[in-house]
Order: sequence, then structure tokens, then C-alpha cells
Amino acid sequence: MGNQEKYEKSKREYNRIRGIFKEADEKMLDLLDGVIWEAARCRTELDELHEIAMASGLIMVDRNNPQRQKELPVSRQMTRVRASYLNHMTRLAKALGQATPDEEELGLDEYE
Repeated sequence: MGNQEKYEKSKREYNRIRGIFKEADEKMLDLLDGVIWEAARCRTELDELHEIAMASGLIMVDRNNPQRQKELPVSRQMTRVRASYLNHMTRLAKALGQATPDEEELGLDEYE
């Protein structure tokens, strides 16, 4: 995925997140604009990592000994980025005085 495509996906996600908090105070939204952008970037990165994981899997299993398994880097990275995204969204929800969105509303159920 090229830089322009990443930016466009992040921009769409940014607008989606702003829409989730559309009832919030506009000044607070402006104040938290960087956090919203960072959450949007995290979500875009999660989408990329999910595509990689679909192609490679999350673990490597030894053909000769199926009990020997190795977690692939994409699995660890997905966990980190997902935690970061959830942290950003929780902070936004708290700062903007709304109930914390659940994972289904955030669209994260596909990453489990």
C-alpha cells in the first residue's frame, strides 16, 4: 500500500472516529485532534497487519513436531497496535464525556 493510499485510509478512519464523537464539544474535539489522528493511523496499520496475518498466519508450526510453534512478528505487532488503538479510543471517550465504545462499535471484532 502506497503512502497516498495509507493517508486516504487514515483520513476515512479519522472521519469515522470524529463521527463517533459528533455529539462532543467541538473545542474538545479540536484539542484532541492529534489523538484522533493517531487512533486513525493505528486502525489503518491494524488493517495492514490483518492482511499480512491472513496471508502468513500468526504462528509457525514445525512440520515434524506440531507441538513446536513460534509466534510470528505480525502477531506481536498486531497485539501492540490493537492495545494502542483501544487505549486512544478509551481516552477519547473519557475526555469527551461519552461511554467507552465497545470493541464491536470500534470494528475490532475481526482482529480476535
